[in-house]
Amino acid sequence: MDIAKAQQALQEARIPGWLLYSFQGSNVLALEALGLRSRMLSRRFAYLIPAQGEPVLIVHAIEKTSFPDLPGQWVVFSSWEQFSRALQTHVAPLGRIAMEYYPGGGIPYLSRIDAGTLELLRGMGLEVVSSAEILLQFQTWTPANLAAHKRAAAGISAALEHALGFVRARLDQPPSELEVQAEISKVFEAKGLVFDHPPMVAYGPNAAKPHHTVGESRLERGQVMLVDLWCKEPEGPYADVTWMAGWEVSDEIQKAWTVVREARNAALAFCQQAYAAHRLPRGFELDRAARQVIEQAGLGAYILHRTGHHLGFSATHGNGTHLDDLETHDTRPLIPGLAFTIEPGVYPGPFGIRSEINVYLHPTGPEVTTKVQEAIEPL
Repeated sequence: MDIAKAQQALQEARIPGWLLYSFQGSNVLALEALGLRSRMLSRRFAYLIPAQGEPVLIVHAIEKTSFPDLPGQWVVFSSWEQFSRALQTHVAPLGRIAMEYYPGGGIPYLSRIDAGTLELLRGMGLEVVSSAEILLQFQTWTPANLAAHKRAAAGISAALEHALGFVRARLDQPPSELEVQAEISKVFEAKGLVFDHPPMVAYGPNAAKPHHTVGESRLERGQVMLVDLWCKEPEGPYADVTWMAGWEVSDEIQKAWTVVREARNAALAFCQQAYAAHRLPRGFELDRAARQVIEQAGLGAYILHRTGHHLGFSATHGNGTHLDDLETHDTRPLIPGLAFTIEPGVYPGPFGIRSEINVYLHPTGPEVTTKVQEAIEPL
């Protein structure tokens, strides 16, 4: 944890302190920020970072040795009275603190503090505000992270090429979704890339299910093949791509593809224009830009999900800014150092269409880090 960076963010936001609290892994955002994801922690703890001055760790007596050498004063407790007194002594005087909380649960990714703990702190006279924008400073990538992501993206390109060749060679007796999934996984494993779940392969009507469970279905003439695959190096962030292929598909499918492609391009263009104007775009704005294209084409009823998500380390769906004004109203900015997907889709049945690229934000603007699909891949 870079304390100076956190304190600068607090000072800029005019928030007196940031309280990182968790119980038995309840607040993964705090654990990630403090480098505690791999630690076995069974008791609650609180780490206070004031806008100025020395941090304070409030830690249970039996877990003192479970923590890394976090800077600041350590206050050890064993009873609930001691825990409450430590909060009253060190936290309550600040009057206003940031925590992993979002008003009304509006962005569930940020709602990590239980209602009882909020009641306890508010009962001490504290105002609790969201740490959303402070957290963004700790969800950005280093140059090494970006390089690892690009290597994972290259692995995805290789796996896609292999999978498409595998299907083309078998069109006389098309392979099942599960067989194609296995071929992709083999490529990832050969390249030392890992994933939290095997890739999704969906044929025809199954492509209209954004989170389809891969099965024994076999591709038929006239159907699309949707492939959604994600992977990472063991210590790096994810790459995540959706690619569309088709076996002599209809004009209706081609038209839907064109709409989704243009929606994807509209979201990217909005981000590029905002950075060119020296303005940080907000997540919901890119979602609106993409969905407007789809709605104007008369396919708005077939939108089932947001336009994109933050790319994380422990999961492909990270906890930073999402391109979302559908499932949530994500007002967080897209700051330099963040990475995200742009993946609009429509799912009218008996087919679904999605196109996905990854974007990394430099101070000068967005860089597309994955291959960009311009047409449905013919099989």
